[in-house]
Amino acid sequence: MKNNHLKICFLIPSVASGGIEMYLLRYLNFIKDTSQITVLVRSSQKGELYDEYKATGVKLVFLPLGYLSLSKTINHYQFYKSQKFAVICDFNANFAGLPMALGKILKVPRRIAFYRQGSNHFPPSFIKNKVNSFMNHLVYKNATHILSNSNAALDFFFPNRKASDTRFKVIYNGVNIEEYDLPESKASIREQLGIPQEAFVIGHVGRLDKAKNHDTVLKVFQQLQQEHSNFYLLLCGRNTADLIPQLEALGIKDKTFVLGYRKDVPRVLKSLDCFLFPSITEGQPNALIEAMVSDLPVITSNIPSILETLPKEAKNLAQKPTDSEALAKTLIAICYNKTEGSKFQYQEWAKKKFDAKKNFGEFNKILKL
Repeated sequence: MKNNHLKICFLIPSVASGGIEMYLLRYLNFIKDTSQITVLVRSSQKGELYDEYKATGVKLVFLPLGYLSLSKTINHYQFYKSQKFAVICDFNANFAGLPMALGKILKVPRRIAFYRQGSNHFPPSFIKNKVNSFMNHLVYKNATHILSNSNAALDFFFPNRKASDTRFKVIYNGVNIEEYDLPESKASIREQLGIPQEAFVIGHVGRLDKAKNHDTVLKVFQQLQQEHSNFYLLLCGRNTADLIPQLEALGIKDKTFVLGYRKDVPRVLKSLDCFLFPSITEGQPNALIEAMVSDLPVITSNIPSILETLPKEAKNLAQKPTDSEALAKTLIAICYNKTEGSKFQYQEWAKKKFDAKKNFGEFNKILKL
């Protein structure tokens, strides 16, 4: 697929292994021709995905942007002006406000704010709330398109939007289904990871972040360990090694595999028996979608954005994020009853709902590729 020589600037917070960064990386690999694309990183730090971004062929630029920094704002203005972009697309939620305003001043034809989180990711304070509200206002006044990967996110950030405002659109995540159809056996992967073949392994994939609710994951597993010695826990994601002292304090370190950041997530998922995902807040979680595509039973929280990610028949099965007893009870039922586990498997539905060709194609229409 060719980009028709449109000069596009995507803005992301980092090149670390987060949901925003993974979404854009998958999209860039999907469209193939990235010769006219600039990815502008709003920080100065390299992360785990740096080499993978460079491999796509994009122009990767690190240009920090402070929310109230005049000098950094001027740097962005001068950069956009020099590049003459046809599209500026910022994935930084409300803090896309400044690029949207600068883009309008420079008459950039398509100014896209793409919301990929379900709520604000900062501790509230009077000043922060005021800045956040102002940035939200800038997005609303200056963006030509306001996208999200869930209706729940749009409801949170723009609760008073008009139904007739066609700038608002939900575009769901896209997954390359073929990546999860692995020839390697589950037994072989477990052997390489050092996981007992007879174990019942509960997995969680996600960076160490309050939103991912690792505290409940560990509490659930501690409850299971009291009476079910065949249960093991696997944690995969950036900075999850920081949980080791907590695992030791809870007495569950010996039954927990902490993998940290991994590039081979499809292989990791194939080693599991089920997937536990009790997030407190999400935009639309890539990890949950990947687990569904991998045909794992998924045990989730019942927050709006996750319910939107599940098929209708699954919504009554989701639990409150902190209800560790209910989550543990469900996991026990799945372990000892395969029929029970099948109620939580949604592979075919997920393959259709999150097909990369369909959903990235919707994004292309907005970008006019």
